[in-house]
This record gives sequence, C-alpha cells and structure tokens, in this order.
Amino acid sequence: MESDFNRKKLRLATFMSEISEYCYSAGWMQNLEYALWNAVINGERKYGQSYITKDDISTLIKLSTDANAWIVYDDDKEVTALSLKEWIEKFKKDVEQNKGIIKG
Repeated sequence: MESDFNRKKLRLATFMSEISEYCYSAGWMQNLEYALWNAVINGERKYGQSYITKDDISTLIKLSTDANAWIVYDDDKEVTALSLKEWIEKFKKDVEQNKGIIKG
C-alpha cells in the first residue's frame, strides 16, 4: 500500500501515475505497469493520447533502480511495490499468458 512506501518508491509510483495522467487522463490506467515496463525494454511507444518518451524511460529506469522496485496495481492491496527481481519474473509470466496485457 502506498502509505507503506519509502520516498524512493513513492517517487516511482508518482511518476508512473503522471504518465498515466498525461496519456489517458487516469491516475492509474489498467495494466499501466506492463505498458511502462514494455517501454523500458523496447523503447518509446504510443500510449493512449500521447507517448512514453525516451526521457520518461530514462526516468523510469533511474527511479526503479534507485528504489529496487516496480509499482503494480493489485486488486487486494491496491498500489504496491515488488522488488525488481519479483517484477521481472511476474512480467515474463504474465505476458506469456496474455500478450495483450502490454497494450495501451
């Protein structure tokens, strides 16, 4: 839960939410974490009404590395943080099961 985040995780969560806001006018678009990670891996991409830019990607990499975390939305816990190791494993597994999860 966001209230349990340290400053580094909160900065990452806030930045991810800002991208969601300017691309979709939504605080946390469904599957945002997947679309953003896909951009981290593959580069700039269209997302909603805008783009995830090289600068966005650089900031995401820096913030996630600093926090050693990726922020995800969980139906039970709402916004939560996973370690990068946990996230990378989850991302691979989830995309294998549903390639459409990274669309946006």
